[in-house]
Amino acid sequence: MRKIVIFISTLLIGLFIILITNSNNNIDAKDNKKDSIKLVKETKKDEKIEKIKVDIKGLVNNPGVYEIDKNSRVIDVINISGGLVEGADTDSINLSKILKDEDVIIVYNINDYDKMKEEFNTKIEYCKKDNNDSCVTEVASNNDTGINDNNTIININNASINELTTLPGIGDEKAKKIVEYRETNGLFNSIDDIKNISGIGDSIFDKIKEFITI
Repeated sequence: MRKIVIFISTLLIGLFIILITNSNNNIDAKDNKKDSIKLVKETKKDEKIEKIKVDIKGLVNNPGVYEIDKNSRVIDVINISGGLVEGADTDSINLSKILKDEDVIIVYNINDYDKMKEEFNTKIEYCKKDNNDSCVTEVASNNDTGINDNNTIININNASINELTTLPGIGDEKAKKIVEYRETNGLFNSIDDIKNISGIGDSIFDKIKEFITI
């Protein structure tokens, strides 16, 4: 009888220990889960409060410096600044561009580029002149980095408009002026004569002089 009592007591003590151990494990698991959830929440909170400052100018309702969330885009700042004013031109601006601290966004007037066509071939080139961080990065209308793909030297006395536009800094308008100049004044006597054309000054000439001939 005594052995039976001892056996039952031992069994009960064992069961009790197992229950206590499982209970502690469950508590530890719950605590670990809570800690994990807390860590995730704190991480997300830290991400949300990271801010940058950008400056927006030009045709928006409230130009100025704004503090915004990191990884915000140009369109976000335009909206925060009250939206675009009538006459704003966004053709050369990448509205989806992700911004970084100290970026400057400039929204131009739709008529601004028309006043500068003689100096800049495209709106994108015009946009880049102010180190505008919101500019579209690619110049779509002409080859701005070099001459045509075959590295052909262009004869300005007989080149077509399409051939002339392969020269760096020469868009459709300037190419047409080159052709018109030839028709009105005759052939070029030297490559320097191309500077007689309105809109082609020393800076553009320096870009194209090694790629042209007569």
